[in-house]
Amino acid sequence: MLFNNSRQWAVVSGQWKSAGLVILIFSISVVFFAFKPNPPTHYTLVCKIPFEGGTFTTDNLQNIYLYRGNSIRKYNSQGQLLYTYSDKSYGRITSIDVNDPMKMLVFFRDFPEVVLLDNTLSQNGNPFSPSDAGFPLATLACTSHDNGVWLYDAQNFQLVRLDVNLTVTQKTGNLPQVLGIELNPDYLMEYNNLVYLNDSAQGILVFDSYGTYYKTIPINGLKTFQVRGDDLFYIAKNRIHAFHLKTILEDQMLAPDTLATQVRIEKNLLYERLGDTLRVYDIK
Repeated sequence: MLFNNSRQWAVVSGQWKSAGLVILIFSISVVFFAFKPNPPTHYTLVCKIPFEGGTFTTDNLQNIYLYRGNSIRKYNSQGQLLYTYSDKSYGRITSIDVNDPMKMLVFFRDFPEVVLLDNTLSQNGNPFSPSDAGFPLATLACTSHDNGVWLYDAQNFQLVRLDVNLTVTQKTGNLPQVLGIELNPDYLMEYNNLVYLNDSAQGILVFDSYGTYYKTIPINGLKTFQVRGDDLFYIAKNRIHAFHLKTILEDQMLAPDTLATQVRIEKNLLYERLGDTLRVYDIK
């Protein structure tokens, strides 16, 4: 269990007993809360990787991707450099999506352009521009099931899904009109057939695989987060939070370092950005 020092509250109900005789006092059951602390979480440092600006992500195979400018470096969980990628044709890399480690998506917002890479960071198929599908102001992109791609179309304020032939399969319509809110999203991802669109002011908007609005997770101020299993992970005020998507309960634990600005969790490993260093910890 990752969050060993989390608080667990148990509700206990019972009746008073005295001298082996059960005495019911006014038929009132006593309900109380018992606080049960768990042992603290322990971190063991696995490796450190120099991190000169940019940002990072991880995949479910525990690999690490550092990207800055127009380049990407892929490492294993022990800090060994595996592959590199660089392309000056499309400007600065805005985001990468490694939900499928065998087919990752690289998004260049300035043009915009989408490039697909394989697990060795070699180009996989031809790059394409959202403009070719009629969306010249796409500001966000991520992978979707069945080799599809989700875009956020900032011209029409909508989510759009394209299939492998760049044919539109789903649209949400104008989201500010549909939901009655202002929207300035900055992060987009799909996981387990749900689409997560983050707006720092509004929270995390969740849609199903058809683009139908489902709910808003009221967590504000985020720039990035991670979904694994039924948990949504993010860091705030030196604490790593796990928001359970089904029970809507939230748990937390202290980050290894007080100045950490980004964390991710893959199985038993925690990845933490601290200044110009990426640190990998084993969690006990």
